[in-house]
Amino acid sequence: MTDGDVTDLTQEQIDALTDEERDALNDGDGYDEEETIDSRAEFLDWFAEHFATIEVTDNRESPPWCPEWWLHPEVNARLWALFLAHQEVVTSESLGALSDWWLRHWDAHRAVLFNGQTGPFKDCTVSKGHLSARTRNTNIAAVTAALPPDEWQPPIGP
Repeated sequence: MTDGDVTDLTQEQIDALTDEERDALNDGDGYDEEETIDSRAEFLDWFAEHFATIEVTDNRESPPWCPEWWLHPEVNARLWALFLAHQEVVTSESLGALSDWWLRHWDAHRAVLFNGQTGPFKDCTVSKGHLSARTRNTNIAAVTAALPPDEWQPPIGP
């Protein structure tokens, strides 16, 4: 592994590393397992506090949500982004920072997370579980991670 690879690893992959691989990654890459654990605990505390205040505002009996939300990569990324943006609010001296977070960050992500037609939980139910409406229990990526060939250039101009 080269420096920087640790940022591409999931927590599951990090946990599966051998002691030698973990030591190699810890040498000079800034990765600190204790810091990751602290960040995880801070995130989970924030998650529990924040979601305790969320109300359902539409006519459905229950919003789309997966009891195993952490199995959805997009949800993880969105919640982590919300958490990091909220951390900036906590340290901000701006009186409007919290309002800005709700409007610019939460409202935008909430619209996706709780969209029962196209959101990441569309095949999940609180009562039946993760991907219960699918015939296969797999996540389907909307876009592949394939990169274009080296000779490809982005279009220039409007």
